[in-house]
Amino acid sequence: MCDDNIRPEGLDRGLEKRVLALWGSVLGVETGLLDRDGLVVVVDSRDFAAQRRATIRTARGTLLLAAPAEEPVAVTDRAGYCSDVVARAHGIGLLHYRVGAPSGDRDRRLRVLGAVDRPLLLALQKAAGTAASDEAEVDVEHPLAVGLAEGGRLLAIVSLLNEGDDAVDVGVLVDPAERRRGLGVAVVCDIAERAATVDQLVQYRCNLENEASVRLARACGFTLWGVLTIASQPD
Repeated sequence: MCDDNIRPEGLDRGLEKRVLALWGSVLGVETGLLDRDGLVVVVDSRDFAAQRRATIRTARGTLLLAAPAEEPVAVTDRAGYCSDVVARAHGIGLLHYRVGAPSGDRDRRLRVLGAVDRPLLLALQKAAGTAASDEAEVDVEHPLAVGLAEGGRLLAIVSLLNEGDDAVDVGVLVDPAERRRGLGVAVVCDIAERAATVDQLVQYRCNLENEASVRLARACGFTLWGVLTIASQPD
């Protein structure tokens, strides 16, 4: 069986359909192939899929993302495929989608960022370190970037990357010296509200070990829909 220590939550039917449509587009399959319960084998034809095994566990079941050559293996022994991915996992990502907005006033220091703000971003990335900056994947020249600046410093930034036609992925970075002050919540909630006004599906991904990012997602009204587990191909 697949590991169930982390429990995804169900989404309302309308939002679930949008999430499944997004992943159908990502994987290049019909949405209906994903809209099933239990252990579901999905052929992942992307080039890098041949180098790894992966699963996405949801409240309904588990999607087995198998490269074309791996499909017979996955179909023949679905539970074994799951167990193999869990046993040899080298990366676990959490997939969140926004279901509601927390109450609270908008911070007046928030503003949209642009290319002119790159020096501020570079200073923030230096303070945060390479690992945190790489995971955040933020940029002032993404389709939309919002920051919270004060005293000539960028204290927090959030930016959106397009994921399909009507979905966006959130990246956020907060100055380590300014954490636990609600700045991450302020910037993420602001940009999520902006995305919602144009009816974009808002996706928040983070690594399992990044507990602060997991708490931030929850505080901003996101629900854990799926657990993406990646393992290398067996020898």
